[in-house]
Formats: sequence, C-alpha cells, structure tokens
Amino acid sequence: MLLAQVWLAGCAGTPPGAGLRPSSEQDPKLAAVEFGLVSLGDVSWDGFTMPVVAGDGRAVAVQVDSVPDWPTRLGTTDAPKRHAGTVAIHPIEAGGLGAPRSLGPDLLLGRSWVDGAGGGALVEQPQPGGGRRLGVMSADDGTVQWLLEDGATNVGAWVARSADGMVMTWCRRAAGARAWSVEQAAFERVRDEWLPRAQGAGPSIAPVDGVEWSGPCLIDGVLTAIQVRDGVLRAMAFDASSARSEPAPLQGAVLSMRGTREMAWQCVNALGPTCATDAQALLFHPRFNRLATWSPRTQDAPTLLPEGTTGMLPCGHHCLWTSNDRVWACSGPTPEPSRRVLVTEGTWMLLHAQGRSALLARPDGRSLRIYRLTFAPPPGG
Repeated sequence: MLLAQVWLAGCAGTPPGAGLRPSSEQDPKLAAVEFGLVSLGDVSWDGFTMPVVAGDGRAVAVQVDSVPDWPTRLGTTDAPKRHAGTVAIHPIEAGGLGAPRSLGPDLLLGRSWVDGAGGGALVEQPQPGGGRRLGVMSADDGTVQWLLEDGATNVGAWVARSADGMVMTWCRRAAGARAWSVEQAAFERVRDEWLPRAQGAGPSIAPVDGVEWSGPCLIDGVLTAIQVRDGVLRAMAFDASSARSEPAPLQGAVLSMRGTREMAWQCVNALGPTCATDAQALLFHPRFNRLATWSPRTQDAPTLLPEGTTGMLPCGHHCLWTSNDRVWACSGPTPEPSRRVLVTEGTWMLLHAQGRSALLARPDGRSLRIYRLTFAPPPGG
C-alpha cells in the first residue's frame, strides 16, 4: 500500500485533505516540533462504535456494521436482534493496514483489548432469550475464545493485564432479571486457553432493583463505574481490593439529574481507547458536553477539560486532544489552552498512543481512514 506522509514544523504546510494550517496559539515549546502524518489506509466502519487498538499498536479492531437499536446494544432486552453486527481486526504493518480478519455476524465490539499471548479484542454476542456471551477475538485468525457464556447478559467488560494473567470487570444481568451487578474475575493462560482462576479477583457489586451500571474500570485498586438510580447519573468509586468481601464506597459525583442508561453508556464508550490516565478516571460529562478527569480517591468534583474536548491521550511528554473540529498537542500531561499547538483541523478520533507516536482516525461516512502521527524533536534538539 502506498503511504502518504507529510511533515509539519509547528503545523506549517497544508497537505491535500488533511486540513492543516499554522496555529495562532502556539506554545514555544511545541512550535518547532515536527509532526509526521502518515495515512495507513481505509477500513469499513459502522459510523458509531469507537475502534479498539492493541497495546503495541500492531492491530486495530473495527465494528464493520451494527444493529441500530439501543436495547440490543445495551443488553436490556430479552429479544435481541439476531444480526448484532460484524467485527474486523486489521493488522497494522510497516506498509499500512493488512487484510481484515473478520468474524460474524452477531458480534459487537467491546471496549478493551487483551494484550500479550492469547490476546485480541473483547467482543460480545447476544443470545436468544437475552443472554450475552463475552470473549476474546484473536488478532491472528479472527477466532473467538468465549470467556463468559453462563446464560446471563454480560456487557461492557474492561481488562487489566498482569504478568500471569488478566483481571476483567464487567456488568452482568442474570437471566430473566432487570437489575445489574458489577463483577470481577481473574483469568490465567493455560495451554493456549484462558481459564478462570479458582480464587477470583475481588468483590462484586450486588444487583439492586432500580439501579443500573455501565462502564466499569479498575484504576490502581479502585473500581469505577457509572450508575443510574432514580434518574440520577453518577460516577461511583469503590475500594475493590481482593482482601475485601464487598466493595467499600469511596465517593460519587453527580453527572446529571436526568440520567438514562444510554447516557451512562456514552460517558465511557465515547472515549475510545482509555478510561483512565495515571490514577485519574476519564469520562464524558453529559451536562457540559465535554470530557472531564476525576480522581476517585478524593472528594473533588470532576475537572472539566477545555470546552468542546472530545478525546484525550497522553503521548510521551505531551498529550493529544481533540475538539469537534481540531486536533491539538499540549506540552504537558493534560489539555491546557495556554500550552497547546494546533496539529490539524477536521473531525478526528484518537485511538492509541505509544511513546512519540499515535494512531488517529478520520471518519468519512461508513469508512475510517487510519493515520499514524509522529512527534519529532526540533532539528538539533
């Protein structure tokens, strides 16, 4: 595949279709930094679901098509649509994107990637009667190993990989029930297969009538999740160490007084590749229509990022962040208008960052063009 590459010093230059121009708000520390922008190729896309990228940046999973109804997507119906969608994994090679490894129909892309041996993208498959099984789709051949297929509805899993296995947290609705729980389980790799550990991974949040959960994530020993209760949308944090018999509440932050499960889903699924940066949670704040950071071990309210912020990724000593029509780089770990430089204009999605490079996507209807963005130090720097 022919690669199209441009280099920008302080955002100078305008390559065809990239929408780049000099910034009037340049940080002196970034003005001389060069940004290399490489087009890797196009992928089919459902126009809705955020792609998920392997931790080493060598593959990207994309929802090719998906069912449009919310009950099937959220797992709130006992009669899900039979064609949930199709997921494809594209290897990212030196020459661009490789041929897709696909499996489907009836697959929904999850929100996490399992790195290392036996890794791949988390996927979900609705079952007749409302159950949903959850598994890992191989980046090598597209096959799926099912981790959970117990007849319950298992959705929204997040994985933290460790040296000897992984810990997964997810939302679960028992067969025929309405209430949701938040579960944790540990898995280990045995003879090329993921198997649950007998001792588990930590306490779960028991189901309570009228309480719904979405988007659980483990951050430095803290379990965070979005709660909907009596129409109130909250970000909740719990001490969920394995030594506890049940999670101990740490704090909660009200996000909306008119919350729905759809809004709760958006709070985390709109982010794409991450739900945390360092020891802070990252969430979409529906009341202010922008991203916010949140320290789950403190009593502080979520900290709003600059107006219109739709995505943020740490990238080496910098961070990348997007608004509705721009991509910025900032000389610091979090977005700050006084320390930013414009990278490119247009609608972009931040997918992955590693060292001095990042993967971005530019939507065009039912397709995405994937790019690699590289930071280069100033000449002689």
